[in-house]
Amino acid sequence: MSIDYHSLLGFEDGAKKLHIHLTEIPDTASHPAYEHDHKAEEAFYLLEGAAEYTFAGKTGRAGPGELVFIPSGVWHAEINYLTPSMRYLTIRTVEEHDEPCCCGKDRDTREH
Repeated sequence: MSIDYHSLLGFEDGAKKLHIHLTEIPDTASHPAYEHDHKAEEAFYLLEGAAEYTFAGKTGRAGPGELVFIPSGVWHAEINYLTPSMRYLTIRTVEEHDEPCCCGKDRDTREH
């Protein structure tokens, strides 16, 4: 499984409540869904690729130029990839006592 995360804005840049990273999945077939929830609000802005997302009892499709918003506390990441690769921006709030973002650059864990 190969996923590349590139932090664009995080604690190293002085951000305290907002985090943005670029996610690149070169082979969606080898990327299993990671279903979870968190306190953070999260949005995915798709740059390349397409997927079908199911959460909060609803299923929707998104492709380049479209945004998927995940409210705080909603179980998510049931994904059906519709393309062999994907690139998207993850935009996420940083919430106290929440799990760190997958890229690990949203907060300075040395302070906690």
